[in-house]
Amino acid sequence: MTVPNPLCHPLSEERALLEQVVKQAGQIAKDAFHANNSKVWDKEKGHPVTDADIAVNDFLYKALMAARPDYGWLSEETKDDHSRHACPRSFVVDPIDGTRAFIDRTPNFVVSVAIIEDGKPMAGAIFNPLKGELFSAHLGGGAKRNGTTISCSTRSALEGAEMIGYPRKFRRMGFPPMQVRIANSMAYRMVLVACGEADCTVAFTPKSDWDIAAACLIATESGALVTNLRGATPQFDKDSTSGFGVICAGPSLQALLLERVKPLVAEFDASVNKTEDFKHMGTKMADREMKSIQLLHIVIGGELVDPMRTEFKDLKKVDFVGAFPTFEAAQAAWKAAAQRTVDNAHTRYFILHAHDLLDPDGDGIIG
Repeated sequence: MTVPNPLCHPLSEERALLEQVVKQAGQIAKDAFHANNSKVWDKEKGHPVTDADIAVNDFLYKALMAARPDYGWLSEETKDDHSRHACPRSFVVDPIDGTRAFIDRTPNFVVSVAIIEDGKPMAGAIFNPLKGELFSAHLGGGAKRNGTTISCSTRSALEGAEMIGYPRKFRRMGFPPMQVRIANSMAYRMVLVACGEADCTVAFTPKSDWDIAAACLIATESGALVTNLRGATPQFDKDSTSGFGVICAGPSLQALLLERVKPLVAEFDASVNKTEDFKHMGTKMADREMKSIQLLHIVIGGELVDPMRTEFKDLKKVDFVGAFPTFEAAQAAWKAAAQRTVDNAHTRYFILHAHDLLDPDGDGIIG
């Protein structure tokens, strides 16, 4: 009979702790997002970090280690002290998963925290502060979003599936037509699969323990399967914190996706120059290093049939305010136009995120 470790708490208590703390941490990230004055620098080439990441990380460390002083710690924004190998349980933390989304002013970033024991996630919580979505799970306790039990999709056909990933990659690999959309945060992509808002997500590039630990548990507790590109279940007690891609889907789609990526994995294994041969599978962030990507926004407005609906009274009289390279510039123009017509309740102005249509991969490249 297994004797419970006296230093470890019941999993329901672990889950409650994580739910509370990620929401508090999320408020710090949300405040920083709205203040829009975060400092940004590169930890290494192509890997940006902001002072908001550090502030959230510092809060999480203080709050979680105060509550569980005997636990280990692994975070994207803290040097690995390998305490996770010496403690009965450990926190695995991504203060802001989706830092690029945070920088680009899009709402697809989350705070992600898991508790690991013997290489397996035992409790996890993920919070999207801009959307107010709290996902959580503990082993054997099911997965929830904002207190409501969630389950993954039961879809069994890849064609027409709701996929979260980079469209260009799937086209190059000859995948059947799918509904593909982008979310920078890997953790958020996986919990969207967990709650059935997407059918599947695939990452062809390495993902770290902090990217997926909490999301793995939430997804599996929802009925989904999570593996790397070789079909192995992620383990979180290895010396390396980097894994070989991610596939997350319901059981039927998971099997289909593994079959789809087998040729790619075989080519990868046979390649003698993997960096050159597989550079096309990267997320094409080199353009970001040379210059900022234009995020096209369009501001339009006019008189509506009903102020609570989006139907214009006369399309010929729609006011095209202009096209803008950033959300901030578009928002300033929108505010000015709205203020000019504040006395007419039927006249409304809107910001259209045209870059999402022209550049769904978010890298400034067509095709």
